[in-house]
Amino acid sequence: MSVYTDLSASEVAAYLSQFSLGDYDDHQGISAGVENTNFFVVAGGHKYVLTIFEHHSAKEVENFIKVGRHLAEQGVPVPGPIADAQGLYLHSLKNKPAILCPCLPGSHPEQITADHCQQIGAALARFHLAGEGLDSLEENNRGLQWWPEVGRELIQANMATGLQKVALLTEEQQEILIDEIEFQESNTELWYELPRGLIHGDLFHDNALFEIVEFKSTETDGDKLGAILDIYNSCQDAWLFDLAIVANDWCANSAGVWQEGNLPALMAGYQSVRELTTLEQQAWGMCLRAAALRFWLSRMMTQQHQAEAIAKDPMAALVTTTKDPMEYFLKLVRHRDTQY
Repeated sequence: MSVYTDLSASEVAAYLSQFSLGDYDDHQGISAGVENTNFFVVAGGHKYVLTIFEHHSAKEVENFIKVGRHLAEQGVPVPGPIADAQGLYLHSLKNKPAILCPCLPGSHPEQITADHCQQIGAALARFHLAGEGLDSLEENNRGLQWWPEVGRELIQANMATGLQKVALLTEEQQEILIDEIEFQESNTELWYELPRGLIHGDLFHDNALFEIVEFKSTETDGDKLGAILDIYNSCQDAWLFDLAIVANDWCANSAGVWQEGNLPALMAGYQSVRELTTLEQQAWGMCLRAAALRFWLSRMMTQQHQAEAIAKDPMAALVTTTKDPMEYFLKLVRHRDTQY
């Protein structure tokens, strides 16, 4: 997504030579997003997306390939990785794992409507159920065990002059972080009782594509979900946590205020495919808080990674998208103050 690893035309052409896609035409860095490096690549007149994984091992990427191929076979609209002429999906570019995927049509919704939320809710439930045939799913490496570890590291760095690894916390933020970690840890048993399986882990609205559909009847025009992108955080965790991640992004503004009609539409869409259990309904507030905590922490970490990349190469700022950690701090505070 943001470009941390630059590639020359000759390097991309050499990579493409392993595929049977035609000659290299062009490539362009994609600035949207946060963790990985992505390029639009044109070869033989067709457009593809080349992803270089900045923080994932080759073994983890092999798992993403397995998940992507499985979901595509189950009819879930994800861009399945493309094999080269030797039948290999995984390659290495500048000593980092890399894959090539088709570039699917559609665009990210600029104004999220209740209809978008209903569609993504139903698609997320199908995504969850489609994963039931997968074996040996990795546990979420940014889940319940990760939040306390990173949060406490952040608190320690915050109190040690010159040792900060991430942005400094205010006194209020530090107190809230300590309390939230204790709250989530106190509910460990409940977490592992929730229905679980494959989750997307990062289904923000900029990880979905919608195509404009023109109806030929009395119906009005609308958008149809065309693709779910970026399955590179997919893993095993509570399905409700995944739904909470979507709710926090698709259904609330940057201050955490629910947008009228969006949350009911999301829940209705999801439950049209898979009904929530009584336990899930009771744990909804806990999962909303956990989803906000996860992205508050990870955005602070990413902010530091981006600062380090820009320090090495100031030009990196031109192709880097910065996402504000404060958005998810505010959402966490609002969820903590709300009875669900």
